[in-house]
Amino acid sequence: MIRRPTDDGWELVRQPDHGRLAADILACLDERPRGPGDGFRAAVLHHDDGWLERDRGPLPGPDGGPETFLDLALVEHLALSDESVRRAGEHHPYAEAVVARHVAWLHGARPVPDPDLADERDRVVARWRATADRQAAAVGVAPADLERDQRLCALVDLLSLWVVGWPEEDALAVERPDGDEADAERMADGSVRLPAALLPAPRRVAVPVTRVARAAPHAVLDHGLREIDLVPAP
Repeated sequence: MIRRPTDDGWELVRQPDHGRLAADILACLDERPRGPGDGFRAAVLHHDDGWLERDRGPLPGPDGGPETFLDLALVEHLALSDESVRRAGEHHPYAEAVVARHVAWLHGARPVPDPDLADERDRVVARWRATADRQAAAVGVAPADLERDQRLCALVDLLSLWVVGWPEEDALAVERPDGDEADAERMADGSVRLPAALLPAPRRVAVPVTRVARAAPHAVLDHGLREIDLVPAP
């Protein structure tokens, strides 16, 4: 889950719905993949589908609020990422390649003080990288193009996370697939401003949200749809 506080509780977004929002944001941007377009979109759309069962409802987190994706132990997070890779592969070989490379990048940079856990993480990351290389080669995508597409996946993944509430800062520095930096800004009216070179025209996206009570067991208050306007910087 991704959460943000509200006046009377919490607003929750399921990880799979965040993936669908990331795919909608991708469609708004002036960025396109180098690999098969249908496979890449499937990767973005389904990159967190391993969370489908876990995110069926709110769970209590360690700080008294609903559990978020940041609260999970490494072993649990690896297993959910592994399931996301598998499910992406059900849609397209290149989707499996991109998601495998994406989770390898995410987990490979994570500090793990416990040597045994670090070894396990490294084994899983190595397996994901091998899967990514194999599936990309199967559809004729060069390693450099796969690497570039993973950076595009990371861009829309972060933008989607930020749009729905994490991190909470009103400004966000992002990196485009070519390495150039760009700044995103959350406006007072709730809209999001992106550089015109990245977002050529205003667009509106939406994500399903669940509002829950502040106190555990976080009873569901209602379900809704939050719309977000994406606007180019002047």
